[in-house]
Amino acid sequence: MAINWEDNTKRKAFRKALQRVYPSERDLQTFVDEELNENLAAIAANNNLQATAHGLVSWAKAKGEIDRVFEAFCRENSKDTVIAELQSQLLIKRSSNLGEEDLERLFAMLDPDNTACVEIAFRDAIKAAYGLSFLEMRPDRPPINNLDDIQDLLKKYDNPILAVRFVEFAIVELQRSSEGDERDLAALVQWGDRITAQYKVSPLTPKPDRKIVRQGYLLVAFEECGSDVTVYPELRVAGTEKPIEFGVSPVTCPFEDVPNYLSDWIYLAEKALDEHDNEEILLELFLPCALLEEDLATTWTVKNKRGNPIALGIHRMFVVRSFDRIRDDEAKKTLRRKWQLLKECVTAGNACDKFHLQETYLETQGALLVLLKNVPGLKLVAKLPAESEKRKNLLYEIVDAAVPIALWSPSADEAILAELKTQMYNLSKESHLIEFADLARRWQAKLADPETESVKHIRLLCDCPDRVPNLPDPDQDEDLLVAS
Repeated sequence: MAINWEDNTKRKAFRKALQRVYPSERDLQTFVDEELNENLAAIAANNNLQATAHGLVSWAKAKGEIDRVFEAFCRENSKDTVIAELQSQLLIKRSSNLGEEDLERLFAMLDPDNTACVEIAFRDAIKAAYGLSFLEMRPDRPPINNLDDIQDLLKKYDNPILAVRFVEFAIVELQRSSEGDERDLAALVQWGDRITAQYKVSPLTPKPDRKIVRQGYLLVAFEECGSDVTVYPELRVAGTEKPIEFGVSPVTCPFEDVPNYLSDWIYLAEKALDEHDNEEILLELFLPCALLEEDLATTWTVKNKRGNPIALGIHRMFVVRSFDRIRDDEAKKTLRRKWQLLKECVTAGNACDKFHLQETYLETQGALLVLLKNVPGLKLVAKLPAESEKRKNLLYEIVDAAVPIALWSPSADEAILAELKTQMYNLSKESHLIEFADLARRWQAKLADPETESVKHIRLLCDCPDRVPNLPDPDQDEDLLVAS
């Protein structure tokens, strides 16, 4: 923990935070007993709350336990805004160390297209410099999904150790993302070396792992076949053109039976990707329009490595993509144009604001298609009609509009729709939208968190021009023969 407790202003800030969160001596006593296994009465006199809190901080400092007390306080109250305020006071240095020009030079070397890598590097740097995860340190969750946000935070923390760690991890992440091609990162290395020498920062030991980890994708395409579906599994790795063989074949079965196959496919796919150091694949499920409203995250149950049942949305990251667009040349052309628009908005840091927000159902056929003509995404927070035909026509308009990101809910509950509007905004604002693995990871975390489980009512349709499955030609009957 990089806090100078010899500074009396920092101890005072901690004491005041204790008083704010625990407004009575009984509350403070409970914290000390349950989180520290200590007796507050034996530590500090109970003349009044201020004196008792001061006594606790003084005792902790004298015993060399103040970091433990502080960490327990942050852990117990991680959702309280007082934690972010306190950590800002304790961890941000008062005197300027890094010049503004240093950070300007550093960020001039970084490409907005690599924002996802830079965000990962910043999170890792926070952990290495302060011993806390970014969410532990900043429960207020300030945005870090564009370069300006990260630069502002580095300027605010004004810590050479943090800056050097950030560059060390950025070099690792950028090299990983190059898919095996060597990048010229000499300028970043030189910047890090100069700051290291100037401020006498010790190098990170051990050095960050420079192994290249390529994201694996298990593409699963669903084609309607009478009352059943034909399912085509295909394994891809970022940076490779051809699918990777992993010992599975297409199957034809009832839609509800697909999870029985998915468990084995996930295991075999990740086993085949061991040489690429993948820990977890991203599932990309290509659904036809008629199945887009299915709740796969919570109603589909697969098996974990011990054979125990687990909800698909908790077991693995996944996104839903459009099957209908695979063979629709016009939709693919539109998607390429809007994907470029989304990338430009992500670079500008305003992608979420450029999404079309639709809060009422449009009766006029084709009206939504017109409204989505030149936008990168849709947030549909409207009570949808009960008639299945009307709902299907609406989903076809979303598919035909070929927006890269679309969020909506089949729920008709107005209270849920109001909450979903907030969750949709948060999900699209916090995620790096052109990195589907990041988007899926955040969605998975929200599904697992009881406080944000309302996202289970959200349907998320993502699409990009890349990683399109190889499907048999529908005009060639022999190509359609699959195992069943």
